[in-house]
Amino acid sequence: MANSESKLLYIASMACVLHCLATPFLIVIAPFLGSFFENPIIEYSLLLISLVCGSFIIYKGYCSHKKLHLFFLYLMGTVLWVVHSAFEYHDINGAKIYFTIGTMFVLSSYFLSHRLVKCCPSECCND
Repeated sequence: MANSESKLLYIASMACVLHCLATPFLIVIAPFLGSFFENPIIEYSLLLISLVCGSFIIYKGYCSHKKLHLFFLYLMGTVLWVVHSAFEYHDINGAKIYFTIGTMFVLSSYFLSHRLVKCCPSECCND
Protein backbone atom coordinates (compact mmCIF):
# COMPACT_ATOMS: atom_id res chain seq x y z
CA MET A 1 0.00 0.00 0.00
CA ALA A 2 2.87 2.39 0.68
CA ASN A 3 3.91 2.11 -2.97
CA SER A 4 0.49 3.23 -4.22
CA GLU A 5 0.51 6.13 -1.72
CA SER A 6 3.93 7.25 -2.89
CA LYS A 7 2.69 7.12 -6.49
CA LEU A 8 -0.31 9.22 -5.52
CA LEU A 9 1.94 11.74 -3.76
CA TYR A 10 4.18 11.85 -6.83
CA ILE A 11 1.18 12.49 -9.09
CA ALA A 12 -0.10 15.22 -6.74
CA SER A 13 3.33 16.86 -6.68
CA MET A 14 3.63 16.75 -10.45
CA ALA A 15 0.12 18.17 -10.84
CA CYS A 16 1.18 21.05 -8.58
CA VAL A 17 4.29 21.66 -10.70
CA LEU A 18 2.24 21.63 -13.90
CA HIS A 19 -0.27 23.99 -12.31
CA CYS A 20 2.51 26.41 -11.35
CA LEU A 21 4.00 26.26 -14.84
CA ALA A 22 0.65 26.73 -16.56
CA THR A 23 -0.53 29.62 -14.39
CA PRO A 24 1.26 32.37 -16.36
CA PHE A 25 -0.37 31.11 -19.55
CA LEU A 26 -3.74 30.91 -17.85
CA ILE A 27 -3.38 34.50 -16.71
CA VAL A 28 -2.80 35.60 -20.30
CA ILE A 29 -5.90 33.81 -21.58
CA ALA A 30 -7.99 34.52 -18.46
CA PRO A 31 -10.09 37.25 -20.08
CA PHE A 32 -11.31 34.70 -22.61
CA LEU A 33 -12.07 32.08 -19.92
CA GLY A 34 -13.71 34.46 -17.45
CA SER A 35 -17.24 33.27 -17.95
CA PHE A 36 -16.17 29.63 -17.56
CA PHE A 37 -14.56 30.16 -14.13
CA GLU A 38 -17.40 32.36 -12.86
CA ASN A 39 -19.49 29.25 -12.51
CA PRO A 40 -19.89 28.58 -8.75
CA ILE A 41 -19.95 24.82 -9.27
CA ILE A 42 -16.52 24.91 -10.94
CA GLU A 43 -15.12 27.28 -8.31
CA TYR A 44 -16.32 25.17 -5.39
CA SER A 45 -15.20 21.96 -7.09
CA LEU A 46 -11.70 23.35 -7.52
CA LEU A 47 -11.69 24.50 -3.90
CA LEU A 48 -12.82 21.08 -2.68
CA ILE A 49 -10.20 19.27 -4.77
CA SER A 50 -7.52 21.62 -3.45
CA LEU A 51 -8.58 21.03 0.15
CA VAL A 52 -8.67 17.24 -0.22
CA CYS A 53 -5.29 17.00 -1.98
CA GLY A 54 -3.66 19.45 0.41
CA SER A 55 -5.04 17.62 3.45
CA PHE A 56 -3.63 14.36 2.15
CA ILE A 57 -0.20 15.92 1.61
CA ILE A 58 -0.14 17.51 5.07
CA TYR A 59 -1.34 14.27 6.67
CA LYS A 60 1.39 12.20 5.02
CA GLY A 61 3.99 14.76 6.11
CA TYR A 62 2.65 14.65 9.65
CA CYS A 63 3.13 10.88 9.64
CA SER A 64 6.85 11.47 9.20
CA HIS A 65 7.63 14.49 11.36
CA LYS A 66 4.75 14.56 13.91
CA LYS A 67 4.61 18.39 13.98
CA LEU A 68 1.00 19.33 14.67
CA HIS A 69 1.55 23.07 14.23
CA LEU A 70 1.88 22.57 10.46
CA PHE A 71 -1.60 21.06 10.40
CA PHE A 72 -2.96 24.16 12.17
CA LEU A 73 -1.09 26.44 9.77
CA TYR A 74 -2.69 24.58 6.85
CA LEU A 75 -6.09 24.69 8.57
CA MET A 76 -5.88 28.47 9.04
CA GLY A 77 -5.10 28.88 5.35
CA THR A 78 -7.96 26.67 4.21
CA VAL A 79 -10.40 28.45 6.53
CA LEU A 80 -9.36 31.75 4.94
CA TRP A 81 -9.95 30.21 1.49
CA VAL A 82 -13.45 29.19 2.52
CA VAL A 83 -14.10 32.67 4.01
CA HIS A 84 -12.89 34.18 0.73
CA SER A 85 -15.28 31.99 -1.24
CA ALA A 86 -18.20 32.88 1.01
CA PHE A 87 -17.42 36.60 0.80
CA GLU A 88 -17.01 36.44 -2.95
CA TYR A 89 -20.28 34.56 -3.36
CA HIS A 90 -22.12 37.24 -1.36
CA ASP A 91 -20.27 40.10 -3.14
CA ILE A 92 -18.61 41.40 0.03
CA ASN A 93 -15.69 43.72 -0.69
CA GLY A 94 -12.22 42.84 0.56
CA ALA A 95 -12.44 39.12 -0.17
CA LYS A 96 -9.15 39.00 -2.07
CA ILE A 97 -7.01 39.63 1.01
CA TYR A 98 -8.39 36.48 2.67
CA PHE A 99 -7.42 34.42 -0.35
CA THR A 100 -3.92 35.89 -0.44
CA ILE A 101 -3.25 35.42 3.27
CA GLY A 102 -4.76 31.92 3.16
CA THR A 103 -2.50 30.99 0.26
CA MET A 104 0.53 32.19 2.21
CA PHE A 105 -0.47 30.00 5.17
CA VAL A 106 -1.05 26.94 2.98
CA LEU A 107 2.20 27.37 1.04
CA SER A 108 4.11 27.89 4.29
CA SER A 109 2.69 24.67 5.71
CA TYR A 110 3.65 22.78 2.53
CA PHE A 111 7.15 24.22 2.53
CA LEU A 112 7.82 23.57 6.22
CA SER A 113 6.34 20.09 6.04
CA HIS A 114 8.52 19.27 3.03
CA ARG A 115 11.64 20.49 4.86
CA LEU A 116 10.81 18.44 7.95
CA VAL A 117 10.07 15.32 5.91
CA LYS A 118 13.51 15.55 4.31
CA CYS A 119 15.25 15.51 7.71
CA CYS A 120 13.14 12.80 9.37
CA PRO A 121 13.35 9.05 8.89
CA SER A 122 10.66 7.87 6.54
CA GLU A 123 7.77 6.31 8.41
CA CYS A 124 4.20 5.94 7.31
CA CYS A 125 0.99 6.04 9.26
CA ASN A 126 -0.73 2.71 9.43
CA ASP A 127 -4.03 3.88 7.93
